[in-house]
Amino acid sequence: MYFKSHYSAATSGVHKNFREGLLFRDLHRGIGKIISTMKLRYAMVCSSNQNRSMEAHSLLKREGFDVSSYGTGQHVKLPGPSLREPNVYDFGTPYKHMFDDLRRKDPELYKRNGILPMLKRNISVKSAPQRWQENAADGSFDVVFTFEEKVFDMVLEGSPNEE
Repeated sequence: MYFKSHYSAATSGVHKNFREGLLFRDLHRGIGKIISTMKLRYAMVCSSNQNRSMEAHSLLKREGFDVSSYGTGQHVKLPGPSLREPNVYDFGTPYKHMFDDLRRKDPELYKRNGILPMLKRNISVKSAPQRWQENAADGSFDVVFTFEEKVFDMVLEGSPNEE
């Protein structure tokens, strides 16, 4: 079973984190209470397994769900000092390594833009980002949430759990 999550043009002017917070709050308050008693496996998938998938993973894990998270990109990309200079890591690189690397490069920039706090949260959830296309050993999932249309398409095209 796959669900696609994306936002309409009517909400495009609303701050992204606010919209995502509403999505997760509604998930928790609405269907979250109903399905938390069911023993389903959930996968949260975004491009780099950093922001949206990890926020959802953190929230659902705190609530006792059986949840994992993944990215679909070729590499993990985090904002750099400019749009042309992203920080690029391989999937499997520990969040702690990324945190230490960025703190060494420019602690004020990465604290101000929220990357260091995000990585600190990620460290508390799991050790490193995982790639969806390489998750066959993790088994199958009952529900897969994606957070971008292109990620949804990649999950369908490259699902390691297809039968």
